[in-house]
Amino acid sequence: MRLNNMVGDHRKEHVVTDTRPDALRRLDPLTGRWAVTVHIGDATMRGQVSFEWQEGLFLVARSTTEHAVVPDSVLMIGVDDTTEACAVLYTDSRGVHRIYRMSVADGVWRQWRDAPGFAQRFTGTFADGGDTINAAWEKCFDGTTWEHDFDMTYRRQG
Repeated sequence: MRLNNMVGDHRKEHVVTDTRPDALRRLDPLTGRWAVTVHIGDATMRGQVSFEWQEGLFLVARSTTEHAVVPDSVLMIGVDDTTEACAVLYTDSRGVHRIYRMSVADGVWRQWRDAPGFAQRFTGTFADGGDTINAAWEKCFDGTTWEHDFDMTYRRQG
């Protein structure tokens, strides 16, 4: 991208480049505001989440919901500058705080946590040109048997 800047009678041209690593640029499809629908059993709950870049190197997500069953949360997403491994620091209104691994590649957003006694994994698939994400969480208590936890749908809001 080129930006022109008038300084007196002299014209300066500035070239703006995105020097972020590819691992960070892969997170760009998440940025913006999303309406979220959470399906737990027969119940449907609604909320909002916004993903915004902080300092150009961390993607911060803040979510709120209309129902106490689904806690409000904050995620700070970053990438290791050597390995390009992506990590999520998660905290919510219940006082829960966790660390997840994460990836966004080939139209699929994944998060996972392999903690003893309570492992989790999330898979979200982009649809509608990137304006919808259809997602599901799974959980595992014994290190072997995975079970469906709940579904989520994200719809981009402008």
